[in-house]
Amino acid sequence: MADGPSRVPLHSLEIMTDNFSQGRVLGSGSYGKVYLGAREDGQKIAVKILHDMPGHDDVQFDKEFYNLVNLQHQNIVELVGYCHETRQEYLPYNKPKVLANVTKRALCFEYMENGSLSDCLSDEFKGHGWRNRYAIIKGISNGLKYLHEELKTPIFHLDLKPANILLDKKMIPKIADFGLSRFFMEDKSYSTDSPIGTRGYLPPEFIDHGIISNKLDIFSLGVVVIKIIAGSKGHCRSAEMTSEQFTEIVHGNWMTRLQSEASGDLLESYSEQVNRCIVIALSCVEDDRQKRPTIGDIVNMLTDTET
Repeated sequence: MADGPSRVPLHSLEIMTDNFSQGRVLGSGSYGKVYLGAREDGQKIAVKILHDMPGHDDVQFDKEFYNLVNLQHQNIVELVGYCHETRQEYLPYNKPKVLANVTKRALCFEYMENGSLSDCLSDEFKGHGWRNRYAIIKGISNGLKYLHEELKTPIFHLDLKPANILLDKKMIPKIADFGLSRFFMEDKSYSTDSPIGTRGYLPPEFIDHGIISNKLDIFSLGVVVIKIIAGSKGHCRSAEMTSEQFTEIVHGNWMTRLQSEASGDLLESYSEQVNRCIVIALSCVEDDRQKRPTIGDIVNMLTDTET
């Protein structure tokens, strides 16, 4: 995307999405609804129409647009186009219709054929084995490392969860939905009263004191990794037992599965990876944020298991 995202006229988006028909809806969130669009050349895109929220419309659009426009990484969803257009429409007002200015705001993304990680998890991962799951864990970690450590001004995502991790046709994960993300000039902690994130993926320091830092994303990553390894109820189960008990049960379950996937050195290697991923995930969800690893540490720990 050397030239950056292009401006797309609203009428073109209407054509691409069959006038934003219900049959084209891919999903919806707190800030907008996403439609499947098809360009003239047949290429598919995802079109996110932002909801009208009086007083926040342009703020939300600008925020997500500027968070995304300069991001280029294979594990971050790519912004390919945008629309910010005002036109006159007849709207009902106390029965008679009046002519009013209506502003439509849209962000266009690369289309991800395999939907969200959330879809996969709820479908028991369609039988995906360890290799695929590990690649997804590593890809998400690489994407987060780019945001935290490789940008001139770090970005904290602040809403990392399976619904915001999309999978392309090769099952490569891409972090999406930067509507709540923030740039931070220094690697510090901040306090906020603003609602952010999703319950179940938020650490105690935010729930209790409104503290946000890059360790908030690390906690969310830990919950995501536990769900990838141990299923959608994995995090609840991990909270009900000691780390040792959880590691033993999950590793044991995987060893039974891995014996049908691999043998010899490969089986040993996969076994070590499973163990390492469980250890990493549990360290990410430590109550004390100082005990959580950095994303650089996590990527290094994962890479060590690949040699």
